[in-house]
Amino acid sequence: MKNFLLADNRSELMATLGPILKHWGYRVLSTTKVEDITSFIQESSPSLLIIGKKFLADPKLELDATTTKKINSGDLPLIALEQETVAPTPLLKPLATLTPPLEIFDLFAFIQRHVEKHPRQNLRLRVILPGMYCVEKDQFALAEVLSLSMNGLFFKVATKLKVGDKVTVVIPLMGHAKEVEVEATVVYTVQPAMENNYMQGFGVRFDDLSEIHQESLQHFIKDRFLREVSANQDGVGSLDKAHLSL
Repeated sequence: MKNFLLADNRSELMATLGPILKHWGYRVLSTTKVEDITSFIQESSPSLLIIGKKFLADPKLELDATTTKKINSGDLPLIALEQETVAPTPLLKPLATLTPPLEIFDLFAFIQRHVEKHPRQNLRLRVILPGMYCVEKDQFALAEVLSLSMNGLFFKVATKLKVGDKVTVVIPLMGHAKEVEVEATVVYTVQPAMENNYMQGFGVRFDDLSEIHQESLQHFIKDRFLREVSANQDGVGSLDKAHLSL
């Protein structure tokens, strides 16, 4: 499990961002004290630093030459969290600067690009949703959606389709009083076998998601993701959405 260091003086932002990173499978070391940053880096060998600009500009942040070199070369990726009227020290070069309210898709993409050896292309949710697909015009069939992203989905269904087949997909965005209808292409199939509990289905890539449907789907995925994160935090209520871009 990779270690991330999260350091910022804004406790509300920390309380939101920490559970998200943990939900993605990372061990998060958090601090609201700039004095802790150096010792945390030395003791935990983090794979990513996420630090507020106020701390990056603080003279009490004393990093040795080796750590500074690793940050500036990209060997130790640094995300700077934007803060008004604060300019970080020019000695450090963040690979990215994110501005609260944070956009979880941007954060996910950065982590995959700079931290993971085998990056995932997009944020994918496990879901159980009713859906429909159509191979021939106006002949829709019901199916169960088991995973969903901005780029595609997976249908659990007995129908056998081939990679490259074109389908029309309809997904009701439960709780949002909207639905998405989009043309898609089958990119993989799953045949029933013991290792997948004899599940059968196919995955599709959305071909042409309209701007309106893209916005609706993005809102839906964010909302479901934050609900999922909150549900997995023992003794923690709903995440403060004011600190995320919704």
